[in-house]
Amino acid sequence: MKIKILYAIGFWCILSVACQENEMTDFENDGAVYFQLNATYWAEVADSIVYSFAGKDVTECTVNLQVDLMGMAVDRDREVCLAIDPELTTAEEGLHYKALETSYVLPAGAYTMQIPVTILGTDPRMENQAFQLAIRLEPSADLGLGLSQRTLARIQFSAMLTKPYYWDATYAWGKYSKVKHEKLIELLGVDFPATEDEYYDDYDLWEAYCNYLSQWFAENYPVNDEHGNPIDPWYVN
Repeated sequence: MKIKILYAIGFWCILSVACQENEMTDFENDGAVYFQLNATYWAEVADSIVYSFAGKDVTECTVNLQVDLMGMAVDRDREVCLAIDPELTTAEEGLHYKALETSYVLPAGAYTMQIPVTILGTDPRMENQAFQLAIRLEPSADLGLGLSQRTLARIQFSAMLTKPYYWDATYAWGKYSKVKHEKLIELLGVDFPATEDEYYDDYDLWEAYCNYLSQWFAENYPVNDEHGNPIDPWYVN
């Protein structure tokens, strides 16, 4: 009973903030859904996930899109519908991503779920070009749409080095440069995770990587970035 009360309080808090953020598109008592791409910080209105195959020995990657419920959970499975937005999508099905289902299941009793999207990195054009897959939530017989600014999710991917969207939020890595990024892959054989949650799941490890790389730039100073500017050590214990 306490859990239900807490969820109800949490829901009304979210609803209060949501009314200031944007309008709800189709919310009814039965519940509504929206994308929550940043699972760590609810207030961040992010609609994009950026992924690069550069430096990775993989040809495909599964990106999970989190969908959250507005309203109370019920004791039965409910259908969550989605569709590809053709006007915003430049990726090709079968070449750049595996086909998605038109609906997924929000399990009984659940307030959140993951939609797995498999992107493919075999197209040689991706070394010089980024592609985008845009996915929209659609109303179903069970659930309406929640926050209007969170019913669209974009996955942008390429085989080029790209700045992780959460780079600045870590406050750890200093100013971004491709040279710094490339040196991480070269020296440590790893690249940044696709999502901020994955980064913080291994936070201590990434702090160690950050310290190591900063020390390497200190010991080999000066090493210039792609614009000809020296990269200063940035990590302070």
